[in-house]
Amino acid sequence: MAIKLISSDLNGTLVHQHTMEDMIRLYKSKEDFKKADNIFKMQTSGTATMKEAFDIAAPLSKGITLRQAIEYTQKSMKYINGLKELLDFLAGKNIPFIINSTGYSVTFYCIQEKFGADKIHGFIGNYLLFGVNEDINKKIGEKVLREKVRNFFSGANASKDMAYDKIKATGKIKLGIKNEEDKPKLINNYVKRHFKNIALNEVVHIGDAMGDSIGILDAAKSGGLGIAFNYNEELENFLKKKMRTEDIDGNIIFVDKKNGNADLRRIIPYIK
Repeated sequence: MAIKLISSDLNGTLVHQHTMEDMIRLYKSKEDFKKADNIFKMQTSGTATMKEAFDIAAPLSKGITLRQAIEYTQKSMKYINGLKELLDFLAGKNIPFIINSTGYSVTFYCIQEKFGADKIHGFIGNYLLFGVNEDINKKIGEKVLREKVRNFFSGANASKDMAYDKIKATGKIKLGIKNEEDKPKLINNYVKRHFKNIALNEVVHIGDAMGDSIGILDAAKSGGLGIAFNYNEELENFLKKKMRTEDIDGNIIFVDKKNGNADLRRIIPYIK
């Protein structure tokens, strides 16, 4: 089986934190963080829908400045070991890498600037909406947001521009992923749109928790490879049961059970 494209979750797979609630922890009140932590745990466990989770989390994010959202990725977000090496390996093999996550586009833009657009092809996910003085009627579009992030990372004086403090989260979110189960369909649509020469059995999906269970399983059922990485016990039990009870044309592998020492370089031998 030739591997021609990698789809990966973000939170818990490429970075240690749950980035959406972690920004609330850092920049909003303890009470706001407790509310966010509770609803995201419910969403992760399947007792709350994506819409229910973000209906609560979005207003809790209101007022976070664009500067804070960008600097969060530079100062507070902790990458899983081996990410740079994995991305370098994939780029050397001309294998596109897609972040397929319920995280925010602003976080993705920052990651892409850090590692290079040549290393990370694109993003499937959700959109934290920003506006001037957090006004939804003065919303900043994604194209402008992307350019603001690029300028911030450019090394010029853009990072000192007070606009980064005036542009704030509006308390609204656009859901690009409405259900975790949508991830396989969305990556399949992405592949068909951008890579007409890549078949679904040449796609890998990587994830760490139950939110990626269907993505991992679907990749394997399509004849491709599903990788449980930095995985928790709930995901392990689910996938192993499916492996025993269902016909799976491809493969599912387990790399690094969640323990704080996961290393993405250990995935490389399986995708050579």
